Formats: sequence, structure tokens, C-alpha cells
Amino acid sequence: MCEKLAEFLSAGWAEREDERIYQFGARFITSQDLDYPARLFDLKKPPVGLYMKGNVNLSLPSVAIVGTRKCSAYAETQAVNLGKALAQVGIMTISGGAKGIDSAGHRGTLSGDGVTVVIFGNGLDRIYPTENRDLFGMILERGAWVSEYPFGTNGDIWRFPERDRVIAAMAAHVVIAESPEDGGAMHTARTAKELGRDTWSLPGRINEAANFGSNKIMNEGVRNLYDIGGFIREITAGHGQAVIDFCGGDDASGHENNAPALNDSEKAVYSLLQRTGAKTDDDIIAQTGLDLMDVNMAIMNLEAEGLISSSGGRYSAL
Repeated sequence: MCEKLAEFLSAGWAEREDERIYQFGARFITSQDLDYPARLFDLKKPPVGLYMKGNVNLSLPSVAIVGTRKCSAYAETQAVNLGKALAQVGIMTISGGAKGIDSAGHRGTLSGDGVTVVIFGNGLDRIYPTENRDLFGMILERGAWVSEYPFGTNGDIWRFPERDRVIAAMAAHVVIAESPEDGGAMHTARTAKELGRDTWSLPGRINEAANFGSNKIMNEGVRNLYDIGGFIREITAGHGQAVIDFCGGDDASGHENNAPALNDSEKAVYSLLQRTGAKTDDDIIAQTGLDLMDVNMAIMNLEAEGLISSSGGRYSAL
């Protein structure tokens, strides 16, 4: 094995891969880097590193939305609604970019101007499925592509369970929107449970095979996501998130929504910190185009609302 590895490295692969990463506009995050998602260390065999294209903080509060490729119109609509609702309270979404539920979750997040990350089961230079090329392009505008596989790696079917473990580990919460018993989302859900992730499932019709897995797993300790508003309130409780009503003026309990109204400067600063992680005030000025007075005022108000915190001269979204 050592001889094969030495031969592999001596052939200059590492140098060529580094050049591919540079040419593609990506980067490689090793498990020793500070921006490597700490939640991945919960895996028995975490990725030694991640290829990433995009500029987001992978350790942001996040929810994975996964499910079957052959989804019902109902489940697709709910995945879109969930992605949008999460975007509106500043929660990043994660999924695998597949057709069906994965795509719906990504689209919903984008429609709410949120941050979404796609975890590939292939190299970043391989678009799969090809029908999602436009969607992946939109994801890059507000999120990121992530893979543990080198450039040139095809999406072989056996790689997707490996990809699913990364989705389950990287997310703080996992939602199964719809899945048959043998669906790949079941692997994600069970991995999430093993890792102690907060795992939920959207109930579906009991007479449809597409729901057998996602319904059955609720008997295995997975929680019933019967109310998106209630789910949002629960996962944001105590985290300073502004729970925004995504259906109208009131929340699901009929009470008025008390989310703070942000001005344009505050929205720009908060959105930047949600997408990219900790920033100094100089970084914020450079990346938002705001002047010093507007940035200082926005930071002061966002801290007062409990939406951001400061440490060592850097500001982060909560």
C-alpha cells in the first residue's frame, strides 16, 4: 500500500490537483483548518478534507432537507416551504442536489434569499444530475458546492451513501421530507440518529409507497414535523434568531410576530455575516460598500437585537 501511495504521489498528482483547484476557483479545506466543520468530527471516519467552491461558513446553524427523487407534489411543496422558512430566519440548508426533495429544499432556500449548500457525491467538476446545472449555478451565488472527492470523480452509485453521511454530520438538524423504505434518505436519517442529530420527518399518506420509510422512521425516535412554524420556533429558540412569519402576519399559534424590522444597512450586514461567517468591521465595510458610520450603527442595533455577537474584534451571526 505504501509503495502504491508513493508511486501515486511521485507522479505529481498532488501538484496537478492543486492547479485544478485553483483553476476551478475552489479551495481545499483540511481537517486541521479552522473553517473545517467541527460537526464532521462526530463521524467515525470524517473526510480528511473538503473541496469547496463558494464563500460561506460551513459551521453556520443548519438544517438538512433530504428525501426521494420521485417525490409527490405535496412533499415537494412542503420542502420548498421549509427551505424558504429557514432562509427567512437565517438558517442555512444542506442537501445533496438530487432531483426531487433535495432540489426543492435548495430552491425554497434560494427563494427566501437564504444560504444553501450542496454536498456532491462526485468531484466538483462533474455536474450531476445535469438537469440541475442552472440550480447549482444559483446555489453558488448565495451558497457553496462541497465534496470530499477529487476532481474527475464520477457519481458512482456507491458514493452516495458516503455523501449522505457528510450531509447528516454537517447539519445540526435533519428533515426527511418523503422517502420509501429503501430510499437513500433513510441512510441519512439513521446516520443522523446515530450521531445524535435532531431528526424530523414530514408525515405523508400511509397508502403511498413513497412515504413508507419517512412514516415508519417516526416509530424509531424521529420526530413528527407536522407544523413548519412550530419546527422553526423550536430550533431557533435561545439562539437569538428573528423568527419571521413566512405565511402571513401571525405565527401558527395566532400570536403576532415580534421579529425586529431591519433597515437596509442592517440587512446588508446581517446577510453578509450569515453567508460568510465572522468578519471585522473593516471586512464588513469592504464587502457591503457601506460607510463606517452606517456599519457601526448596524452592528450596534444587530447586537442589541441578539442577532449577532462579537469576539476578538470579529462579528458573527447567531
